[in-house]
Amino acid sequence: MDRMRQGVLLTAVSAAMLAGCGSDNGKDEGSGLPELGPVVAAAPATGRPITDASILLDRLLGDGDMPPGMEQAPRSDLEGTATVGGAHTDPAACAAILQPLARQRPDALTRNAVGFNGPNFSSIDIDAATYSNDKLGSAFESFQRVLRGCERYSGTDADKTVIDYRLGALPQPKAGDASTAFQLRLTSEGFTLVSLVGLIQVGNTLVQISVTAPESVDPGLLSDVAAAQVRALTAP
Repeated sequence: MDRMRQGVLLTAVSAAMLAGCGSDNGKDEGSGLPELGPVVAAAPATGRPITDASILLDRLLGDGDMPPGMEQAPRSDLEGTATVGGAHTDPAACAAILQPLARQRPDALTRNAVGFNGPNFSSIDIDAATYSNDKLGSAFESFQRVLRGCERYSGTDADKTVIDYRLGALPQPKAGDASTAFQLRLTSEGFTLVSLVGLIQVGNTLVQISVTAPESVDPGLLSDVAAAQVRALTAP
């Protein structure tokens, strides 16, 4: 695996992208987000599934692959909820959004995750789970179906603060064997947090990548991280 080459690619991406400079997404907060398209079917799985969590972890991106200013989160933090997931929501099913894939579908053969924190509440989170041939297609589709019916929903955090969520489609280049993407915008007490999320199939492994920052995120950062992660998973 050529970690140095991946690191050069992502380090070249300006850290300003995390602050959303130049992004056209979400400038009009009063407008609806693009509607989600059809559910994307998984491609036929090829190769041998990853069944060892340590091997899967070794194939996820690391510190050297991230833009400047991003630091790897402690492993203990990765077992918690995602940055903008895990709140009590209405409808209740929407609470699954951004939760780890293997928590949503516990029939995974193995799972692992890495997370990186940056300045001003920014983060990049990569969660991966490997499924057997007979479970892969239904898992990939079920993660997408959770999003339907959650285009706009509400929630509360531990302090009973009301949170408004808006979810919509996100155009992204195709990645891996099959892929889809969406954007999630959380607003509470005048503060907005944006997550751009890619769901990608690489062989029998499904990867959820979320890039989060206040106000907006440049979609190019998500596509660069996704491309680098696909290369890492397919490297000999």
